[in-house]
Amino acid sequence: MGRHLAFTAVGRGIAAFVAVAGLIGALGAIALPTGSGPSPEAAAVLAVGSLALLAGHAWGLLIVALADLLIVGAVWPLLVFGGRPSSIVVAAAIALAGALPGLVLLGRTLPGTVELVLGENVRWRSAGVAVSGVLCLVSLVLPVF
Repeated sequence: MGRHLAFTAVGRGIAAFVAVAGLIGALGAIALPTGSGPSPEAAAVLAVGSLALLAGHAWGLLIVALADLLIVGAVWPLLVFGGRPSSIVVAAAIALAGALPGLVLLGRTLPGTVELVLGENVRWRSAGVAVSGVLCLVSLVLPVF
């Protein structure tokens, strides 16, 4: 059984804010043309995670944080390096603004994700969190190259 938000360290107000921002970010990401931004699947996953958060399910935090990582990694180069039509820039800005609050929660959800995958061994958990953090950083920087 999944945990309910009442049993997590994230309050209902923060979860609701992240969920609404995630839905807005998913709308912005889905409006981008297929070749120029994140995949429509990442936007759909973000929308599902946001709806789960609005329904009070704690597993939505993990889904939102990971989907936000994918969307931010694909969208920020569109804004920084420009050269796109204004409609793409507006949609990318909406997607980025909606995805950033959930990305901030990645630090809180990453240890639970590693524990779920690797088990409760403390040594493996610390190494897993460190490696996952480096991989998240690489996935944010890699779209530039």
